[in-house]
Amino acid sequence: MKKIALATILAAVSIAASAQVTVYGKMRVYEESSKVGTADAVTALTNDSSRLGFKGTEALSNGLSANFTIETGIGADAPAASTLGDRTMQVGLSNAMGSLGVGRGKHAIARTLDNYDAMGNVYGSSVTTIHTAQGSRLQNALFASATFMPGLTVNYQNSNSETAGVTNAQAGSIEFTRGPIAATVAYFDNGTTSTTTIYGARYSIAQTGTTVFGLYSDDKVAGVTSSGTTIGVNHPVTGSLMALASYGEKSGAKALDLGATYSLSKRTMIHARYVKEDTASTTTKYALGMEHNF
Repeated sequence: MKKIALATILAAVSIAASAQVTVYGKMRVYEESSKVGTADAVTALTNDSSRLGFKGTEALSNGLSANFTIETGIGADAPAASTLGDRTMQVGLSNAMGSLGVGRGKHAIARTLDNYDAMGNVYGSSVTTIHTAQGSRLQNALFASATFMPGLTVNYQNSNSETAGVTNAQAGSIEFTRGPIAATVAYFDNGTTSTTTIYGARYSIAQTGTTVFGLYSDDKVAGVTSSGTTIGVNHPVTGSLMALASYGEKSGAKALDLGATYSLSKRTMIHARYVKEDTASTTTKYALGMEHNF
């Protein structure tokens, strides 16, 4: 594993030496009040997916490009030591027909949750309470993507177990996009006792700017099965204010998420979130947050 990680870093550094490198990132934090069951409410400053990244591309020949991404999570609430590339560490090749990379990154289930959850699969979302994220990321992995025709893309990931007798984890998806419609079917199999098949769809209404979302999954974690359904909507109230809502159910769990996002600019937003999850106990959260992208 260390050899693969080192090889990925060295390859990325080699590309960076001759490519245009982009530095990017996100800072997003929430002041929240949360209450679980009959316990007293607790207030906290909560980091939400803050990150710092570097990416670059070098044009080779015949439409082929070399590229790399190194993306690291940062604690915007209480900074601590981070592992370089803990979110994404990949180096690869790409052209108009697809891409091939190696390293660490999100697998197909996590991407589907990101793309078809009305709350964005970040803070204020209960999507991973209703559906299983299966760890979200794979490492020591191959990432392949191919676009066979406009709007139709197939993705495949294979994570080397690097242990004799242990099956590799695999994931994949088929994505379809045409006009206002997008749909995905994705799967994950860790090779032993955990699998997921998930279906996602969304539809955008041009006249109002409204987008409707839906997710359905069949999940198995350590041999325990469940099925979950989530529906949601995004609706622009004004040019700067977006309203968000989501509701999900699975056996023994229900979740309601509400939110609003006000854009101060293209890069800076204020977020308000409300979450209520009924599982073995009831969890309620209220939060106000700020996000800046660079």
